[in-house]
Amino acid sequence: MSYYGNIDISGKRGMGIEYEEMAINSSDVQTESEYSDTKRSRTPQNTVRIKNYRSVVVCLVLLCVLLLTAVIALCVHIHTISTNCTQERDELIIEKGNLPKERDQFPAVGKYQCSDNPKWITYKHSSYYISSEWKNWTESREDCLQRGADLIIINDKEEQDFITVATSANIVWIGLNEFHKEGVWKWVDGSTLTTEFWRHGEPNNNVGDEDCVVSHFHWADYPCDFTFVWICEKDLEV
Repeated sequence: MSYYGNIDISGKRGMGIEYEEMAINSSDVQTESEYSDTKRSRTPQNTVRIKNYRSVVVCLVLLCVLLLTAVIALCVHIHTISTNCTQERDELIIEKGNLPKERDQFPAVGKYQCSDNPKWITYKHSSYYISSEWKNWTESREDCLQRGADLIIINDKEEQDFITVATSANIVWIGLNEFHKEGVWKWVDGSTLTTEFWRHGEPNNNVGDEDCVVSHFHWADYPCDFTFVWICEKDLEV
């Protein structure tokens, strides 16, 4: 043991050991505090919250998947309907290319002449107006009524052949519909259909409510909100 004056310096080493022990104890206290905080953060309440958050995320993902599937299915359905409509219309338009051959096979339909109004054509006992616009069936009939006429009523094969030639085989609205009862076709004057010139497979309601009729060599039922040209007919004997 060394002495420096009256001061004992031999305990310096012992004091250093005490300081080291204090530092270690302090570190242990800090570690225990951190462990305590971590333990508190993992309480059952926090664990439940984490599980709830995960459940919400999973539900949202599933909902998005279901909505996406529904949208895709709806788009496919609309595309299918649109394709069917387009195919029906294209088939009718493509047949127009056969007009010269069809004309050669027509029997004589009699002579027709222009009336005082160049837009009207007289054939037998009626006068016919062939539009140059495209409208739906209801609008087409309204136009005819404003002209003192109505959509054409086809009575026989000669008249059917006549309008095919007169319209250059265009697709045209005629005055036939099934508004009153499904499957019961009537003309605009209320008379029941007797003579028919349906195209093979028609009428078929292929795209839903096809309650109106067009003529193009033969007849086909179509949705009334489609747009085509039309023919008005006015009886000259009235």
